[in-house]
Amino acid sequence: MAIGSDKNKKRILELDIVKGFGIILIAVYHIVYRSMDGIADNVIRSLGWGFIGIYFLLSGYTCRKGSGVFESYKRRVMGLLLPVFLAEILLLAFGGLYFVLFHGYSARDILHDAAVTFLRPEITTHISSRWGEGGLLFFNLSPVWFIWSMLWTELFFHPLRKLLVGKGELKWALMLVLLLGIQVPMYLFLDPAPWELTIVPTFLIFMMFGAKLREWDAVNRLKKVKPLPAFGITVACLAAHFGLFFLNGNESYYVSIFGNHGAWDVFTVQLQLLLIFPAMFFLARAITKVGILAKGLGWMGRHTMYLLILHCIVTLVYSDILNIPCKLGDYWYLEPLGIEVSFEIVGKSLLACVLGLLTCVPIIMLWEVLEKLLFGRRLRKPDAEKAEQEKQNT
Repeated sequence: MAIGSDKNKKRILELDIVKGFGIILIAVYHIVYRSMDGIADNVIRSLGWGFIGIYFLLSGYTCRKGSGVFESYKRRVMGLLLPVFLAEILLLAFGGLYFVLFHGYSARDILHDAAVTFLRPEITTHISSRWGEGGLLFFNLSPVWFIWSMLWTELFFHPLRKLLVGKGELKWALMLVLLLGIQVPMYLFLDPAPWELTIVPTFLIFMMFGAKLREWDAVNRLKKVKPLPAFGITVACLAAHFGLFFLNGNESYYVSIFGNHGAWDVFTVQLQLLLIFPAMFFLARAITKVGILAKGLGWMGRHTMYLLILHCIVTLVYSDILNIPCKLGDYWYLEPLGIEVSFEIVGKSLLACVLGLLTCVPIIMLWEVLEKLLFGRRLRKPDAEKAEQEKQNT
């Protein structure tokens, strides 16, 4: 369902598998070395960034239709944002200690990277040129940008959802046109804003698409598609998705510079999302037939947010143990560093990725115990509390 955990809701296994597969791809994108602009690199980048859009779409899809605006705000803050930010603070503390012991960090370095992590380089670089864009600790915690984007997007999503979803197709279509009318000039004329504000209209469109798909009962409709047509649709959608990426690659759409084709980049992102979602759903439906794989990916899909903020820094430890280069700053590839990509480095980075994700599992389980102690009572839904109270009264 939504990216946070909600044990009182009935979950849709296919959607959990889609998100689980996505978080693995994002981890591979961050960790596994490959030749720059090679076939593997293009596939990983195009799918990895495609899944960012899917997460927002699914967040809109799984939002409760009957929830009020402030009730939705409260649920998201108490059920997702506060636990995740507390986890991030603890991660900064333990990660900072590791960097002091093994990467020559000082207390000042930790505070610097913590500030850049939460304020983002778009702000800190304007405070002082000495701030720069953060160090290695920051870059291993930087997926927190996604949380900020989700926060700002949901701030606008819930009032719009209450106002427009279920109120007719014309109003919904006019809203999309309005959001695109806002996004295009923001993309063309604004520099990257703090917390990726310049891309919020696009993420908002993704969430509104999700809400509309739920209104159309899209998941149950997709479940009814026969295997052979589903296979054909998957192949066609993936081919079109990759084609759009190769023609107008815009992997960095999370800031205000999408690519090099002007306003068309804004529309390319929407088209890629509409292509990749049904393809991934049909793949997930096929995976449900493989019990252990479906169970593992489903678990990952239910814990995507924690896997997102954990996987980089946990894998760094394995990178140190295996003595492979760390991804420093903008050097996502070895070529700019003058290091040749070899089977040994690729294999070790893949091993580090797998070990890192596996190590995240017990950490998340332990954190869930602590989270329940800290937030469990507040996460209980009003209807559940009311039912329990009535049961006690009788």
